[in-house]
Amino acid sequence: MAAARIRPLGTIRLAAGLRHSACAAARPIRGPRGEMRKRLLQLLGLLLLAGFGYLNVDYWRDPVYWRRWWDIVTHLEPDYMNFSPTAALGSDRPVALPRAAAGGRSISTDALSAARDYAAAFDSFALEVFQAGRVQDEWYAPGWTPQRLTQSQSMMKTITGLMVGIAIADGHIASVNDPIGRYIEEWRDDPRGAITIENLLQMSSGLGHYRFTLNPFARDSAFRFLNASDRTAVVLRTPLEWAPGSRFDYNDVAAQLAGIVVERASGRPYAGYLQARLWGPMGGQHAEVWLDREGGSVMTACCMLASPRDWAKIGLLMKDRGRFNGRQIVPAAWIDAMLTPSPAYAGYGYFTWLAAGMGDRAAEPADESWQSEPMLDQGLFILQGHGGQRVYVSRARDLVIVRLGPFSGFQPLKPGWDNSFLPNTLIRGLKK
Repeated sequence: MAAARIRPLGTIRLAAGLRHSACAAARPIRGPRGEMRKRLLQLLGLLLLAGFGYLNVDYWRDPVYWRRWWDIVTHLEPDYMNFSPTAALGSDRPVALPRAAAGGRSISTDALSAARDYAAAFDSFALEVFQAGRVQDEWYAPGWTPQRLTQSQSMMKTITGLMVGIAIADGHIASVNDPIGRYIEEWRDDPRGAITIENLLQMSSGLGHYRFTLNPFARDSAFRFLNASDRTAVVLRTPLEWAPGSRFDYNDVAAQLAGIVVERASGRPYAGYLQARLWGPMGGQHAEVWLDREGGSVMTACCMLASPRDWAKIGLLMKDRGRFNGRQIVPAAWIDAMLTPSPAYAGYGYFTWLAAGMGDRAAEPADESWQSEPMLDQGLFILQGHGGQRVYVSRARDLVIVRLGPFSGFQPLKPGWDNSFLPNTLIRGLKK
């Protein structure tokens, strides 16, 4: 018996379709209408052949991308997304956060209960409240635990901002004023190479956006940016559309480029550098970063998988100017720089949102950044991701709040989210 031959994607169905077309074309067809029908069938066959031929070529060019596309379109539930492969992070000795005694909480029971109820009403997975050196409250939805990882969306950008500061402290990057062409050789003689690292950090790069479409054939789209097996190649095709530094324009490509700069400047894989210089020293428990392929590049613009307790540690580290658990992990001056309003938009520093400048940004309750009232602490800053992923940090009130919830789909956060409710409710509940 002859050995079975494995055909590329679509070939078997194509063959069946062509056989059907051939049979139809072989029937006696007479007259003008018959001749037209024959030509239409021939044209259809050629179009099918060309389409499936292109599909097969594109599939073998990037099979990882096509497997991810198929995986997503066959799992249409709004909370689904496959984050494989990943690189693991974690300390051998995770740092435990101290807890307040039941009778020694520094925030009123009413305020903590109101925060819990609000988190539950918006389908949150977890809520963590840390104040005065202690965990004041910790709430998890049914099925969720302190160890379960959830996806952070754009809060990963702030991690990338921290890593830029660490790379500068380590001497791998000279300054935020460096043009990125110094570290990205493909753009060394390209106008895009003149974009500075600070332009990336402040979301004023001048680079274009990839629009979102589920059309798998779109060569440059947000979907391909997320799911291609070589994200760097997609990012480096991004065109320059306006003068860098001239305005604020939130763009995932900027954070991905910042990660590329860190990796190339340090000469180390991003995940390994993150583990060695931030996650390990911080005493983070198990976490994962998303790779474009096995042994490939980390998605530094989004999608870190981590626990609520570790996001609280990041908030505490930033609250205390880069210091955590008795150790200076990130230079204090760098944290100060991250929290300095950018010239183009006062509500943003280096990959971090600043409450004082965000007040007029969201005019509609449908916007995730909408707030019903000004923040009670105008010095508050926020790590913020799609779907209401939040780390609120108030230095003045020694307060860190973590809220995590659904992250995928067009609108994972229920309408009506008030970005000021959790911080203001808990600040009002502080015991004198």
